[in-house]
Amino acid sequence: MDYQVPQYCVKSLAHFLMQQGIKKQQILTTLATDEVSFADAKTRYDLSTYDALLAEASRILKIENIGFHFGQAFELGIWGILGHIVVAAPNLEQALYYQKRYQCLIGNVGQAEHEINDNVLTMRYISHPAASKNNIEHVITAWLTFAFSYTRSTDAPISVHFTHQCLTTVKEYQAFFRCPVIFGDDFNGVKIHIKSLTLPIVSSNSDVLNVLVGQAEQQLANKRQSASMDIIREYIIEQLPKQLPNLEDVANHLDISVRQLQRQFQKEQINLTLLVESIRQQLAISYLTQTNHKLIYISSILGYSEQSAFQRAFKRWFGVTPQAYRLQPTAIKLSQSRL
Repeated sequence: MDYQVPQYCVKSLAHFLMQQGIKKQQILTTLATDEVSFADAKTRYDLSTYDALLAEASRILKIENIGFHFGQAFELGIWGILGHIVVAAPNLEQALYYQKRYQCLIGNVGQAEHEINDNVLTMRYISHPAASKNNIEHVITAWLTFAFSYTRSTDAPISVHFTHQCLTTVKEYQAFFRCPVIFGDDFNGVKIHIKSLTLPIVSSNSDVLNVLVGQAEQQLANKRQSASMDIIREYIIEQLPKQLPNLEDVANHLDISVRQLQRQFQKEQINLTLLVESIRQQLAISYLTQTNHKLIYISSILGYSEQSAFQRAFKRWFGVTPQAYRLQPTAIKLSQSRL
């Protein structure tokens, strides 16, 4: 399965970079595209291409943490229709709900995970293992830039967390986030007080929200009808902790025939068994390197009835145990099944 970034996200990055003085032709060259394809809303870019543009911009502008700066320049277009939905929502709690429901509409290179404990909400960003540090910093920073800009509140997060080491100086991050920023931690994300979820969004508009939600639901329906791999992947991830889905399960979820689903798999040059395995591989690496979840929990959310079964599978995939990889992550090759 290809992991891609939609055109509007790349276009937003390009707009930011042109404001910083980078010529459009330099951007198109790095993206290996032309004006026509770049203007086409249906165009998608590989994650590696998007990260290459971030890296090239970092080199040209001599800004090591370009993702952090890009995140501060938040604009609605970077999240597509979801961006317009969250700014029309009544409060942050509802914005998070819509973010969770429609995240598959804004690409498939990462997913949000929310956990509440002792009146603290932990928002984790589980990125694809290949995502760059700047990519991750952009996502986290954009989350908080949205909250700061559209609630106009003096409330600050409890803390911000990154698994990588600081790219410049911690003070720069703390000044913007207005809270402790911890690098080299075991997850990427933010901790906030539960009460912050009730902060009203100043641009809230119920009429606009209803229209946009209707459009988003139609987009979801269209993705299901066309057997979108993004929808299939999201469904598999949701089902793995409960049961291993079969062809009939997936087809019923999409409201299509098994034959139609099989044709889509043939088009993508993959089958359900290989897709499930590739998803498990990617999530296993992401959870081991980006969370402090215990192995028994990771085994469960990946759909293994026993931790030992997960350990055997991981050793078969990568030649090391999950414990060994977590202690000393190394470059590994993921499945060739278009992961």
